[in-house]
Amino acid sequence: SGEVVIETKRGRAQLQRNGKDYFVLGAGGESHLELLGKCGGNSIRTWGVGDGTSALLDEAHKHGLSVTLGIWLNRTGDGMDYSDEAALARQQRQLERAIKRHKKHPALLMWAIGNEMEGDGDDPLVYEQLERLAQLAHSLDPDHPTMTVIAEMGGGKKIRDLNRLAPSIDVIGINSYGSAPSVGKRYVEAGGTRPYMLTEFGARGHWEAGKSSFGVPIEQTSTEKGEGYRQAYEGAVEGQKLC
Repeated sequence: SGEVVIETKRGRAQLQRNGKDYFVLGAGGESHLELLGKCGGNSIRTWGVGDGTSALLDEAHKHGLSVTLGIWLNRTGDGMDYSDEAALARQQRQLERAIKRHKKHPALLMWAIGNEMEGDGDDPLVYEQLERLAQLAHSLDPDHPTMTVIAEMGGGKKIRDLNRLAPSIDVIGINSYGSAPSVGKRYVEAGGTRPYMLTEFGARGHWEAGKSSFGVPIEQTSTEKGEGYRQAYEGAVEGQKLC
């Protein structure tokens, strides 16, 4: 497959794919690929690799879409102990198998190593494992960048810990909902220096909403949701593009 690199232009990061600037207009998931392409999308992100991954890559390529392939990592405390050497070795074998099988596919854009596996962000062993996995990914496939995806920034602590403990991750993916418009500003304030991507965003989450008098989260109206989408995209994506 073609080489994907991150170039720095005028102090800003820029993906290059097959020698050309590439700006991700993406969606999360594996369905409606033809519709995504017709709507102007050019990329998807997945959460794991499985038996259907080869067919998905083929289908994405057919519709002119690139794919950031997710490598699923269990959350600390949720079926995973990041001090368990045997469990860490299983993760490494899983990543190695996925990369060796799919690294040559022309639709491949990046490897997303883990999605919200850090939980509250208080286990440094998670980030240390991310560093080992990122180094392994680079050794197996130097042609595609590595990303990890976190749930918000933990007040900036997650960014600082990633800077210190997982320097081989190329891109920081951030899932943010109600606070998405300010992601770029908060990322810089937390000391983020690597490129970031807004990997999930949407309407205000139920965990962010106020509650009714009978304890149910208050849902935004469709108009409010639409405005939230616009503000998130303009503030955290479009507003961060190279001129």
